[in-house]
Amino acid sequence: MATKINVRSPFYKKTEHSNLASAKMRLYIYTGSITIDKGSPKYTITKNTIDSNTYVVFEISELVRDYLEIEFDGEYDSQTVWVESDIIQYPLADGGGTAIDNDNNDYIAFDGYGYFHEGTNPQLSRGLLMSNNTIFRLNDSNVRIPVFTEDTNSVTFFYKGEEKRTQTIMNSTFTSGQIDYVTVSGQDNNDTYEERVLTDGGTLETSSCLTNFLNQLDIGLVDEVYIATDNGVEVVKILSTDECKYEPYKVTFVNKFGALQDLWFFKKSVESTSVTSEQFKASIFDQSTLSYKTYKHQQQAFLAQGKDRITMNTGYVNDDHNAVLEELLLSEQVWYTEITETEEKVIPVIPLTKSITYKTSVNDKLANYTVDFEHAFDKINNIR
Repeated sequence: MATKINVRSPFYKKTEHSNLASAKMRLYIYTGSITIDKGSPKYTITKNTIDSNTYVVFEISELVRDYLEIEFDGEYDSQTVWVESDIIQYPLADGGGTAIDNDNNDYIAFDGYGYFHEGTNPQLSRGLLMSNNTIFRLNDSNVRIPVFTEDTNSVTFFYKGEEKRTQTIMNSTFTSGQIDYVTVSGQDNNDTYEERVLTDGGTLETSSCLTNFLNQLDIGLVDEVYIATDNGVEVVKILSTDECKYEPYKVTFVNKFGALQDLWFFKKSVESTSVTSEQFKASIFDQSTLSYKTYKHQQQAFLAQGKDRITMNTGYVNDDHNAVLEELLLSEQVWYTEITETEEKVIPVIPLTKSITYKTSVNDKLANYTVDFEHAFDKINNIR
């Protein structure tokens, strides 16, 4: 069984010997097959014992994270790396290597993190890779539920108590198979009818009649998902909703477990642009004519640049989503998806909202959250 490393939190490895002077770790970090793609060590680290200690401790999360690249272009991929190590121990007497502390564990690294109260080297969930057990989704939109394939056996989909289908989850020796994004539609990368048209190379022509017709369809008639893992069964409820007034947005972020997670913002959204620039005072006087042109700028702007922002509202959600909002604000990779008549655009953003007062059904009855996002790029293209 592979031990999980959540690389946004420290991960410690300890080697000990009664006569230890120093230890050297060879750290392997790689993707692909766990059995054939190991390659050469990415790091070799030597540490001496301190005072009379008989052990050495290595912290490897930051080193591993350098090789864990998270991307999202609309496709939901398993983005993990294998980690292996061996440690050569050097005793006090002669300085020669006396033993290799072979690590019998396999390690799989996720871009996740543990909270302070979860202690050292947290494993977190080994089945369902998200904190909430309720998902609010837009009608006719897909739902993706990330699971860790090693400890997940099957996923069963229900609608009004009737079993719709069961999907067997297969364990994999490849990094590309460690996270499975199970979907209510059975199609991984299409969210709505509009996206299915664009994916198939079609052209989308919108009209009120077509919109009204599509609102009566649903590609994922599922309201409960049973996730069978080695440690029991997790139940995820799916609540569907229509939105006919505002344009909903799907926000995707890397959650606490290092998996991609979707969160729909159903209600009012507001877009804005902020501009920054510098100024200098230009000389516009023409000495040859003892005059100047009154239409020329005496105060000249330069280095003008803009940033787009968007404010979104979740609509009413339950207490389950307090944890989701918290993980969204803590995430370092966030995107939202915008669907136009010709394409689907994934836009990287940074949450500007830095604090949220969490609401509960007891205190607040219904909870709506507002989050401000800023595009993670300048408005004027300055990529050189």
